[in-house]
Amino acid sequence: MNTITNPAGNVVTMKTTNPLHYDDRVRREPGYDDVSTSFADSLMKALGKVNLLQVDSEGLQQKMIYEPESVDIHSVMIAMQKAEVALSFTKAVRDEALRAYRELINLR
Repeated sequence: MNTITNPAGNVVTMKTTNPLHYDDRVRREPGYDDVSTSFADSLMKALGKVNLLQVDSEGLQQKMIYEPESVDIHSVMIAMQKAEVALSFTKAVRDEALRAYRELINLR
């Protein structure tokens, strides 16, 4: 129970019945996700996936040169296209983020 004194001097007791009501402590619900951490993690995972696509594509290209019978040309081309699309999307997101940052900096 919290006690509040109003300007007239009367004491009013406030009973909190819901555990989600505001108090001085910060409460986090189970499964609560810290937004800044999850955004940074999501960004790093996405960049890691783009990197893996690039590495897989390069590995298939090299394998195509050294062991052409073991690799299907269609697999190589699909891997190359996936890597290219992922990289171009990453570049587009980066360019938009930089444009938004510059726009915020120029606000006066």
